[in-house]
Amino acid sequence: MTHQADLSTDEEFQGAARSRMYRLLSSAFTFPEEAFHRAALGGEFLSEVLEIAAGLPYPQPLAEGEPLRTILGDVPADYVEFQSEYVRLFDVGVPRPPCPLFGGLYLRSRRAVMQEVTRFYHHFGLSLDGESRELPDHITTELEFMHFLTFREVSALQREKDRGPYLRAQRDFLQRHLARWVPQVRVLAEKQKAFPFFLGLVGLTEAFLLADLAYVASLAGSTTPEATEAEP
Repeated sequence: MTHQADLSTDEEFQGAARSRMYRLLSSAFTFPEEAFHRAALGGEFLSEVLEIAAGLPYPQPLAEGEPLRTILGDVPADYVEFQSEYVRLFDVGVPRPPCPLFGGLYLRSRRAVMQEVTRFYHHFGLSLDGESRELPDHITTELEFMHFLTFREVSALQREKDRGPYLRAQRDFLQRHLARWVPQVRVLAEKQKAFPFFLGLVGLTEAFLLADLAYVASLAGSTTPEATEAEP
């Protein structure tokens, strides 16, 4: 990631904050190891969210810091309980988990979604690591792709190059994928009476995605998901 010392303009600092938030959220949706539980329980995860949010070019996701502090601070002390709730919500179920984290299960044909997101990745020279556990339409993969695009946007700014292609790709990917299906995960998580931390994590992600889409659309121009042709 770009070091803070390398950043010089407000646009660069804001772009770096957006990129960091995408990476943080991507890692937060992976299967929770004990280290993440400790970070959530001890407040380090919340502190990082608030630190990054303070640098975003729009108001903090989920409005003020105190509601966010209350939601993300409500973490079960027992790691097994924490892990089991993740599994219950996102990982197991027949025929699928109650709150699946795969975009293709929410948007038209999953095969078509998998093909389209893969075209996005290939267009920017990316391919999924053969050792990767997750599929192209998993939330961690899609959020990591947005981290990549925002990182490249900051790099373009630093080199005084046109950041337009990265902004348009961010807008299109959010409109066509993440910003369309993650709100549905939040609705399902509410119905499942998810633990406050996981409900807060999904709500934070939804709020961030919608705020970020509005921001990039204001810079790159807005389109409708149905009418947009993916940049790939």
